[in-house]
Amino acid sequence: MSARADDQSAQAYVQECTNIGNGTLCIDINGSVGTNGVIGVGYWKHAGSPVEVRLGWQNTTGGGANMFSPHYYVEAGGGTPTRVSHTYLAAGCVFPILEVNGSQVIHGEKACVPS
Repeated sequence: MSARADDQSAQAYVQECTNIGNGTLCIDINGSVGTNGVIGVGYWKHAGSPVEVRLGWQNTTGGGANMFSPHYYVEAGGGTPTRVSHTYLAAGCVFPILEVNGSQVIHGEKACVPS
């Protein structure tokens, strides 16, 4: 499973993935505190009925969710492309968001920006 946001191998990298039952939700961070970096989010569906999903991420210290467009129709065995945000990386953590069928919102495990 890899939501690897970008090939920035010279920078610090961290990834967290969460088994959410019928699939896996991942977030990764390329970069370190105080730099411009990349946050990536991806979802891979393993079982169950097809769903419409939208990806996003949010900082654990507050602020609103950063939701991506478009929505994706995902069947078992499929997944979304990794969606990325090029952003300034402050100290702290972020968690992935999966919006399912326009109503259910699932949060994955947080990943903390490498120092």
